[in-house]
Amino acid sequence: MRKRLLISAILLCSFVMSSAAFAGGFQLNEHGARAMAQAGAFAARANDPSAIFFNPAGLSFQRGAHLMAGATLITPSYSYYGPSNLNSNEQWDMETKMFYPPNLYLTNTWTDGMLKGLAVGIGVTTPYGLGTEWEDNWVGRAVTREIELQTFYVMPTVSYAFNDFISVGAGLNIVFSNVTLRRAVTNFEPTMDLELEGTGNTAISWNAGVMFRPLENVSLGFTYRAETKLEFEGTANFHPPASLEPLFPGGDVKTGINPPATWFAGVAWSPVDNFDLEFDFQGIQWSSYDKLTIDFVTDAQNTPGVKQDDVTSAKDYEDTWIARFGMEYRLTGTGLALRAGYFYDKNPVPDKSLEPLLPDADRHGLNIGIGFDVLSSITLDAAYLHLFFLDRVTEATSYPGGAYLDGRYTGTADLFAFNISYAF
Repeated sequence: MRKRLLISAILLCSFVMSSAAFAGGFQLNEHGARAMAQAGAFAARANDPSAIFFNPAGLSFQRGAHLMAGATLITPSYSYYGPSNLNSNEQWDMETKMFYPPNLYLTNTWTDGMLKGLAVGIGVTTPYGLGTEWEDNWVGRAVTREIELQTFYVMPTVSYAFNDFISVGAGLNIVFSNVTLRRAVTNFEPTMDLELEGTGNTAISWNAGVMFRPLENVSLGFTYRAETKLEFEGTANFHPPASLEPLFPGGDVKTGINPPATWFAGVAWSPVDNFDLEFDFQGIQWSSYDKLTIDFVTDAQNTPGVKQDDVTSAKDYEDTWIARFGMEYRLTGTGLALRAGYFYDKNPVPDKSLEPLLPDADRHGLNIGIGFDVLSSITLDAAYLHLFFLDRVTEATSYPGGAYLDGRYTGTADLFAFNISYAF
């Protein structure tokens, strides 16, 4: 019975990797270099095609047709010290990896005639994803060795400006996703390697926004993105020796996770010509991730002798927030724009749910960037963000079956974003 519980716990931890990619540390808000350079404080202006993500109402205050494409290069670095519950402070380093989630936007805004004020567009972003990899023999190999999760949000969008002061926008999120993972099963001899590949259902949710410009130099924005329900179906393979194949048949497995609803509220002010300041407050309703349920088609309940079993684990994530401040200064007659920003991101993970597979902590983000009009129709934007993760110590991890990894986590991440925009 104890062995069955331990195997269930290990499998649960493995699937948590696919869902923990949705934690604060790997929720991606960097979907355009211009916005990223200003710490993502962009919901009250949203004055390039990335408005599809930051505030769809901003499309109606733009002019003509635009194509914008780019990517964000992400290089996270993390170390774990422990397990402290085993009186160890040994350092274990996450393998260096680079991720490059893309973004693509195509928009058109009518500025005269019967369709004046109407805008349509479509965007592709990756709001949740990334992954981690640790050396094969590290102390937490029974929890994780490697994960990679990808989500792709296709967002058809429409916006309408009633006049020069107020506009509204809305769109759909059509979501495609997949996950792969690898970890060790160490509580049986000989040890085994678990590999899993899963594909998410095609999920649909929605987003909407409003923008209000009460004064010539003041703009207010609010946008909301609804919770999305993702259901994964995958195949597990333990690669067991022949003697253990009846205990670990692997096979089909199902789970689900709901990426949380998020909202932005922002205010922008231009105190002088060509100089913008913006403050945004972002709320993330992480309490939607209260538990994780794993469902094996072949399990101990319906197949005698099998050790893999369905598991439900409480996660109890907490609603959280991000405070953002950004600025942009455009040098008259040069086509050059200088940008900078700062944000503070409050993580949602309670100590008992802190995991080395995708560790999370409160963080500070420092941002800089530039924009340059190469031609009247072509603009290049670049941005850099450095994330400072606050050290995180936990002595309260609580995995089913007694798999504890108390200890200390430290980390940083560097992000580089590049975009090219073309105005038709």
